[in-house]
Amino acid sequence: ACGRSLCAVCLCGVANCLVNAARCPHSARLHGSKEERVCAECLPAVLARLEARKLFASVAETASKYADHCLRVETFLQDPEQLPLYEANHVDTVQDKLLRAGGFAVEGAKRAAPLLSLPWALGVRAMDVVWNYGQYGLLGILMREEIMSGIKTLLSLSSTLQDIPPRDLLVGILYLSAEQRKTLRDSPDGFKRLAQEHGKPLPAQLLEALLGMACIGTFAPYHETAFEVQRFALQQNWRLVSERLGDSRKHRPAWALFLQHFQRLAAVSIRGTHVEQSRGGDLFTDFDAELKEIYGAKVHSGVLLAALALERELRPTLKRLAQAGYRIILTGHSLGGAVAAVLLWLLRHGTCGERLEAEVQGIGYAVPSVVDHRTSEALRPCFTSVVNSMDAVPRLSSSTLSRLAEELSTCAEQSKEDLDEDLAHYVERLSNVWAPRVRDGTPAPHVPAPLATPHAEDEHRELWRSHSEDEVDLYIPGSVVWIYRVRGHLEASLVPCTLPPLRRLLLDKRMFDDHSAKAIHQALLAVRSVAAGPSWQKFSEAGEKCPCCGSRYEWMNTARSGKMRCHAMTNCRLCGLVVCVACASSRRALQQGIEGRICDRCAWRRDASELQQLFGLHPAS
Repeated sequence: ACGRSLCAVCLCGVANCLVNAARCPHSARLHGSKEERVCAECLPAVLARLEARKLFASVAETASKYADHCLRVETFLQDPEQLPLYEANHVDTVQDKLLRAGGFAVEGAKRAAPLLSLPWALGVRAMDVVWNYGQYGLLGILMREEIMSGIKTLLSLSSTLQDIPPRDLLVGILYLSAEQRKTLRDSPDGFKRLAQEHGKPLPAQLLEALLGMACIGTFAPYHETAFEVQRFALQQNWRLVSERLGDSRKHRPAWALFLQHFQRLAAVSIRGTHVEQSRGGDLFTDFDAELKEIYGAKVHSGVLLAALALERELRPTLKRLAQAGYRIILTGHSLGGAVAAVLLWLLRHGTCGERLEAEVQGIGYAVPSVVDHRTSEALRPCFTSVVNSMDAVPRLSSSTLSRLAEELSTCAEQSKEDLDEDLAHYVERLSNVWAPRVRDGTPAPHVPAPLATPHAEDEHRELWRSHSEDEVDLYIPGSVVWIYRVRGHLEASLVPCTLPPLRRLLLDKRMFDDHSAKAIHQALLAVRSVAAGPSWQKFSEAGEKCPCCGSRYEWMNTARSGKMRCHAMTNCRLCGLVVCVACASSRRALQQGIEGRICDRCAWRRDASELQQLFGLHPAS
């Protein structure tokens, strides 16, 4: 029962509960944050009024933002010179200072690590891998750090991988990466043959278009302020007209609109996953990975919801640009590229029966697999996806993760003898207080270059044989431009999304490095430079000793089993010979934007005739 107190609405005097005034349900915030008493009869109407007020405020705020976008676009269409440029408005907050202080502490710890003695450094690494991978994490010391961090990311995405016992998982990673490395080096032209068989050459005009859109599609949107993004846009002859870079969250990625007035081009660039700037919202979009259907397409649910939100937000602006005769390009990197592909699908099919009557194309860089095979094929005429070499993100799907789990389990079972041998080597070295490794051979005075072998049938074709997949799985959208390595240099082709190398995860140190915006841009520049690779020596034909130092290839390794030996070998990108990793520490620019390992012999070699010319320059008197 209610006690006697005036109702803030009807003043009936029966609004306060005598039982517990603090928990009285007959109250509402009518004005500001102050709680006011409301009688039971008036409460439903008051709550409905407050909900309507909240909804109206949200609609008004959204309409204001839409109006601002449309106003800036309309101003640019009328007179580009009248549209004001974005100004710098950065404020250094206390939160920014705290984040910088934390970053300085982490960076200081990283810089101090090399100054530690070797036993201490190993102890720190051991604690790290045990903390992240359990009691069998010490096996991670045998692996490359890049592969370990990559597997840590994959574990967060796959319950199938999490079900593998920790020991089998780490043993499988250790030796499967070595097996795959040997297979790839023994088949230097394998990727190229597959691309020629199933695809077609990359047109030069398309390559130039991909390079032309790379800055605003992959790099510029990751800057937090419109002022910085505007700087990169002006350098590339684009004008940043509108944006929503500072307000991104779950199913609501950041975007920026760029226009070129004389060419009548409009580009909507959608930012990829950025944990800090989206306050973790982009991760929720990534992991919302159910399968939803729209207009006959089966789509990644998180990407679909993000595309639907952008479609509602951008439709008035894009419709006005279409009326002004602008051609529209949707672009983005990673998650942004996936949202661009699905947004293109929505615009072509029309929300509420209204299709966008404009010429719309899409370019996505490092786009993950987010649509079913039929939809991917339907997008081929209007959307292009770029996959850089070993990038794991476009290859992630339920079938590829399941296949990786199967391969890891099988490899762990088959590598028990190698593991026992490598652990015995570690025990032996520990008993000698981690004695340093030294070379014990002498290089040959002359090493013949590897012979150029004809394109024979690929003896490792089993590696790229298509495997059965789920009836409904996700694929890379549209026409796929795949950048691949051939004898140490990069080439590219247009290939189908079902190409076997794109449907398999490879444990390579570049599996996530190749996903970055700068790595993709450098790879495209390297493809344009069209450098020819050297004759390539296979790992299986390399013998036992390095031609540069005469020592066994694994002289520097503690683990010396046959499989681990492959991690101590590499090919020189100039002469093609297999040398030990220690003799290939030099790097040289081989293609535009790309450096490659070269052996010590090639790094310092000069023709003897050049020395003979020295005596001609200074004749004896």
